[in-house]
Amino acid sequence: MHLKDSHITPSPDNAAESQTDLPPLPSAVAPEVPLPEVPLPLPPATPEPPLPEIPLPPPPATPEPPLPEIPLPPPPATPEPPLPEIPLSLPPVTLPSNSGQKKQLSWLIPTAVVILAAGGCLGYYLYTEKKAFAEQTVQLEKDTEALSETITLLHQKQEEARKGNQTKLLKEKENIRLLETLQKKEKAVEQIRQKHNSVLAEQSNAIKRIEALEKELGESTRNNIEIPRNGGNFVECVNSSTVKAPMINPPCPETDKSLLQNSLAYLRARKQGTAAALSDHFAPYCNYQYANNREVSREIVINEIRKFWNKWPQRNYRLLEVAYKNNHVEIIYIYKYADQRGRSLQGYAKEIWETNSSGQIIHWREELNSKTPPAASEGHRIISKNN
Repeated sequence: MHLKDSHITPSPDNAAESQTDLPPLPSAVAPEVPLPEVPLPLPPATPEPPLPEIPLPPPPATPEPPLPEIPLPPPPATPEPPLPEIPLSLPPVTLPSNSGQKKQLSWLIPTAVVILAAGGCLGYYLYTEKKAFAEQTVQLEKDTEALSETITLLHQKQEEARKGNQTKLLKEKENIRLLETLQKKEKAVEQIRQKHNSVLAEQSNAIKRIEALEKELGESTRNNIEIPRNGGNFVECVNSSTVKAPMINPPCPETDKSLLQNSLAYLRARKQGTAAALSDHFAPYCNYQYANNREVSREIVINEIRKFWNKWPQRNYRLLEVAYKNNHVEIIYIYKYADQRGRSLQGYAKEIWETNSSGQIIHWREELNSKTPPAASEGHRIISKNN
């Protein structure tokens, strides 16, 4: 645009105002000076390398929200008067010389390339960093949730362990208390056992003393038998070897019947498990085979038989024969036992008794045979149940 084209003459309405407020316009327009021709630089001998391609950053995953619309202000009620057009004078243009233009182009283009490359790299770097930061944030949130669940689980296990420890401590205290109580009871039982053993020992000694006194009394009685002669009142001492003790079980049908009934009653009591009826067949003290062949009380014998009853709750007996010689009695029978598990046991047995004058057992032994019945001892009178 030339300067002469931009000149506008003032209108007659505002001529006076323009003369007072604005500087005077030049009377004549200076002729336009033609621009000097600047020769173009020669092309370089070697072609410049192409600019490196800078990858553009990928578009954001989520679109940016649109800018809000700002309403324009309403137009004024009265239009403002237009400003007067003032011709402007262009500043003189001084073109650089060829050497300066070359220097400016030589550093301006690489600088622009470097700036663009740096901007692209920086944008791509910021994009990758933002994406990595978002992934790290998601991963950290997942790790936080997992850590929270782990902490909750650990708290639950800690609470369960605490409750388990409390229960264990309570059980240990209860075990200690029970152990102390058991020890006290064991001491009390041991004291009672010692007292019982001492009483049994005293009782055994007393029985032995009584038996010794009875024996002495019997000997003195046998040695001093009064035999009247010719109606006289003198006493003649007779040697004890010439006097025999009365036989406990004389061989006769009455004895056979009595021993047979006694044997049947004995086996019936063992079959039915009646301890009261069975204890009448034993003396207060008996030398029992299953008490280590020792002389024990009748209660100990019955307790041993009760153990046998608990092991074999089902029992059956069949008497075969009874043999006796004085106070030695032998009963031979068939037995059959069964337990709650279905196991059974059967065979033949021979019990060997030694009785006192009342017919009670003071010495008890047993012989068992699973196939054939044992034979009676030699010299014994045999009573067959079938006879």
